[in-house]
Amino acid sequence: MKFYLQLILLLICGPIIVNAQKEIRFPTLDSLFSFAEKNSSVIKTNYEQALLAKYQKIAAIGNVINFRDPVAFSLTNNTTLPVSFIPADLLGGPPGTFKEITLGQKYVSNIGITPQIDIINPNTWAQIRSASVNVELTNANNQLSKKSLYESIAACYYNIGTYLEQIQLMQNNISSTDTLLLIVSDKFSQGQVRQQDVNDATINKLSLQDKLRQLEVTLEQQYNSLKILCDIPVNTTVRLEEKLKYDQQFVQDLKPNSQLLIKSALLQEEYARADLLTNRLSNLPIVSLLYSNSYYQNSNNQLFDNNPNDKWLNAVYLGAKVTFLLPDVNRIILTQNSKVNYQEALINLEHNKLQNDINNSQLQLDYEKAYSQFSMFKQVYALKQENYKMASAQYAQSILSFDKLLIAFNDMLNSRINYSSSLASLLYTKSKIDINNTLK
Repeated sequence: MKFYLQLILLLICGPIIVNAQKEIRFPTLDSLFSFAEKNSSVIKTNYEQALLAKYQKIAAIGNVINFRDPVAFSLTNNTTLPVSFIPADLLGGPPGTFKEITLGQKYVSNIGITPQIDIINPNTWAQIRSASVNVELTNANNQLSKKSLYESIAACYYNIGTYLEQIQLMQNNISSTDTLLLIVSDKFSQGQVRQQDVNDATINKLSLQDKLRQLEVTLEQQYNSLKILCDIPVNTTVRLEEKLKYDQQFVQDLKPNSQLLIKSALLQEEYARADLLTNRLSNLPIVSLLYSNSYYQNSNNQLFDNNPNDKWLNAVYLGAKVTFLLPDVNRIILTQNSKVNYQEALINLEHNKLQNDINNSQLQLDYEKAYSQFSMFKQVYALKQENYKMASAQYAQSILSFDKLLIAFNDMLNSRINYSSSLASLLYTKSKIDINNTLK
């Protein structure tokens, strides 16, 4: 009996658990940013790029000495030894003739270690600086990528907020159109209005129903966009719990001060300069330290012969090597390309300085514009709402035609939607400033 009771409870609660696993709630925009920080493919890719840049720096540091330590081990069975010729008179033969002899031994064993260390290599020294700058440049570009991601998430967040509110407004006003349709139909049955008024009321209701459907589709599209940005599974329900707050005040000290674009351009210029120096120094000679320590054994009996007469012999040497690279067309072209890239980086630096300042100024203007529109639509909605109330009273007294009542109704509804949209635009602009000032 207990087993069946547990089974019934599992069947009842199972869908609730599954549904809970497929729903994610976000109380604030910051909570959505935190989720994206852990799950977004953009952030994960940025992390891998930063890790790769660090490994490249480690490789550049390790390549300074360039310690090469080849260990060679060989076993040779000379099945047929090479034949050499020497003057026959050396062996008591007639002068002017040659004697065939075979030199070498059948079995040869050899093991040796020959390390080489670069003690002077300007090219690899310059690569360390290039790799270090590349780490900083990668981090700066990752911040730019993250900023773009957060701005896109914020846009979806506030779009969803305003669409949810507009859907609720549309649903409420469809109920109002039902009331209008009933009033007009009742007056038509009494012969007080025309059939045209009934048709207009019906058309108005159908129009609002279509707008509601369009809003619902657009809302679903915004949810899908948000899921793509945050890498949320498609079958997961997303709930944004924060409501749009209309008590907004203009913030005087809300000034954009992002310097990411300049920082990225500066590092790009520094990286191009380091790359140019690296290519130039590649033409300088390289000084290396050489060492060799090898053991070998020759025998006509077998490999690893234990015969005391075929003992292992040792050879050791220590030396230095200077490597001069002759002029190479590819290297010359590579250096010239680096020089062009450096000049381009200088041009981009000046341009990005200007663009960064303009972007900050434009963002400030966008905020001022968004707040101005928000304040204006707030006043317009209050006036349109008042107009509709007066039009309703006048229509009830039969001193206003129904078509003008519909105009007043739609004006009020459109102004309310504009009021909601302007609030979302204002909040989005404020969030962009916060994002720009936070990600440095």
